[in-house]
Amino acid sequence: MKKLSILILAAAAIVAAASCKEDKNRVIQIYEAVKPSVAVPASSTKHHIFYEANPKVFGTSGQLAAIEQHYSMMNPFGFDVLWLMPIHPTGTVKSIGSPYCIKDYKAIRPEIGTMDEFSAFVSIYHADPGKKIILDWVANHTAWDHPWVTEHPDWYTKDGQGNIVYPETWTDVADLNYSNNDLREAMIDAMAFWVNLGIDGFRCDYAHGVPDDFWTDAIARLRQIKPDLLMLAESDYERLYDDGFDVIFSRPLKAGLVDLFARRITPEAFMAERYASVVASIPDGKTKLFFTTNHDDASEISPVKQFPGETASISAFLLAAALNSSLLIYSSQEIGYPDKLNFFTSPVLDWTSNWEYSAKLNNAMSTFLGFDREGGFRSYVSPSALWIVYDNGYLAVNTTGERVKVQIPAEVPQSEDKDKRKTNVELEPYGYKLEWWPSGN
Repeated sequence: MKKLSILILAAAAIVAAASCKEDKNRVIQIYEAVKPSVAVPASSTKHHIFYEANPKVFGTSGQLAAIEQHYSMMNPFGFDVLWLMPIHPTGTVKSIGSPYCIKDYKAIRPEIGTMDEFSAFVSIYHADPGKKIILDWVANHTAWDHPWVTEHPDWYTKDGQGNIVYPETWTDVADLNYSNNDLREAMIDAMAFWVNLGIDGFRCDYAHGVPDDFWTDAIARLRQIKPDLLMLAESDYERLYDDGFDVIFSRPLKAGLVDLFARRITPEAFMAERYASVVASIPDGKTKLFFTTNHDDASEISPVKQFPGETASISAFLLAAALNSSLLIYSSQEIGYPDKLNFFTSPVLDWTSNWEYSAKLNNAMSTFLGFDREGGFRSYVSPSALWIVYDNGYLAVNTTGERVKVQIPAEVPQSEDKDKRKTNVELEPYGYKLEWWPSGN
């Protein structure tokens, strides 16, 4: 019995050593079984794919034309909503260069293009069925040199001495006072101006800073002009659904993805706790916006550095995409831009600078778009990996820096030839495997 115990211990030591042995070329795989986690039922809710275009990264002039030329590169992403960051003239008084410092709500900056060019751009974009254009809308504040400051000072919030104040810590802008009904009418009139020009909705900056009853009134009235108006709130406050917004941000999901790839939480905890809490109270017909970066986040850190490298950043993005909600792609993400991208002073980007990364991401998204996302999904987890399985496709992601072999869930279709069936899949460090097949096969 003693000899048998020694042999068993020796064998266990050999297996343990083999599981973590490293040679010059590879790490020997650790095999992991999977178990079921969160399942999401079928849904008829429309999940949008947004492309956030920062005009500054497309050139110093003729930015609309440059965005139009870039459209073909973005086709593999399947985005249906183009979100244009602020196109309006910006102020100079107390300015720090922010495009969210609006001087005129009914005009566009010369470097963007002319109003005629904008109308033509909208018409060309709408020629592709199902496509929508939304404008970034800053309703909470204006530039200090907006005409309203001198023409209608009573439209602004004032301190005890009668001085107009700025909101939060944003000294470059003047805070609007929505207790004034004339201001409300003027703001709705400005939004209606663009709806009448053909835009399909708005991404509303700092939406929870503006009174709910304004949004309720404004959205209802704008939908009298355009019934299918799309409204995106830059906010995590779910009360904005009641105001009429269709989509709100989900920063908690982004934080969960960062923690997952930093190994601060396990795949099981990510799905059962982080993801489950994010989607627990979404009303029917509404969605949340999932992302791995946006213009605020990219100003602080590139996603290829916030996640552990290029492969990890693609895996995290694909996981955000596969979790069956609306998705955001930020201009620069398609080339894996490696540095901070301050949206106040954004450089013009070279869209050919990282073809290998772009091709890898485009190919993955082209595959992902074959998923029958309305059919719902099932998830499976192991200590290192996470599977998202649809009726006609799956995504498997390794959230660690180790190469692993992971059990293939039984419901993933396999070849009818028993000799060709596999029991596991090998995933590179932070790697992914993505596959789809025609529905019904």
